[in-house]
Amino acid sequence: MSERKSIDVVVNPRAGAGRASKLVGDLVRELAKSRFDVEVHRTERPGHAGVIVRDLVKSGAKTIAVMGGDGSFHEAVQGLLDEDGALDARDATLAFVPAGTGGDLKKTLGVPDQPAEIARFIAEATPRPMDLGMLEHRTHDDRPGRRLFVNIASFGVGGLVDKLVNEGPKWLGGRVTFFVGTLRASLLYKNVRVKVTTDGELFYDGPMYAISVANGRYFGGGMLIAPDANPFDGHFDVVALGDMNRVQSTLLASKIYSGAHIGQPMVTHRRARTVHAVTTGVEECLLDVDGEAPGRLESTFTVLAGAVPVLVRA
Repeated sequence: MSERKSIDVVVNPRAGAGRASKLVGDLVRELAKSRFDVEVHRTERPGHAGVIVRDLVKSGAKTIAVMGGDGSFHEAVQGLLDEDGALDARDATLAFVPAGTGGDLKKTLGVPDQPAEIARFIAEATPRPMDLGMLEHRTHDDRPGRRLFVNIASFGVGGLVDKLVNEGPKWLGGRVTFFVGTLRASLLYKNVRVKVTTDGELFYDGPMYAISVANGRYFGGGMLIAPDANPFDGHFDVVALGDMNRVQSTLLASKIYSGAHIGQPMVTHRRARTVHAVTTGVEECLLDVDGEAPGRLESTFTVLAGAVPVLVRA
């Protein structure tokens, strides 16, 4: 008989309008069938997932499953930063258990979303060192900020989309919620002038609609913004949507869901390990980081190759 294994499940009970809270009991039962001893840790406030993960890493936890949305996983990986802001994953392996609104990260990682399938996935999956992004930026109150990101960080219209989505109801579901948020933002947003360098070379200089620094492939509730991005290759895929008007950005939006925007006019793409972006006009440029809105430019994005083992399909 196989040996029993231990796993810690960090769950955001509010994720997916309460979906995570409803499913965690089923997940625990399914994991027990696969001979896991499970300890559940429920988050109680914004940012709490990172505190829990940091404590688990320090205590020597081997496998930590994070149950919630993309934002929950984003919060959890902040626990891999020590008090000095340095990466400290020790011997921990992370697993993503999707139960949120957007569901973008699960598409890149190929993670199922039903309890029985998730338990089977965790039991059979193999740890693989995954890249993370390190973001240094300005906070909303103009202080220096520093955080990790897992999926995609962008600036431009995405920061406004985040603001609108996070302020509104989530009951429409991820794809519809983000699509409506994107349409609303497109009516309010005015292109911002920026200067962007990648690996020390000029990439973009001028007004832009949005620029994405992609570790994963999808964001915004199913938009395939970076079709060739791979969170295991040690590079970002940087995608710039240039000086588009409202009609042009609306027409391009449908192509982004299939990845057909790459190669279109006013769309520029490059792979890079570091990205630096600064505004060159008077306008503020907001950040969208794994669906969260932590601040604005000036920002530097650095890939941390193979930063943390993550469970993926064998």
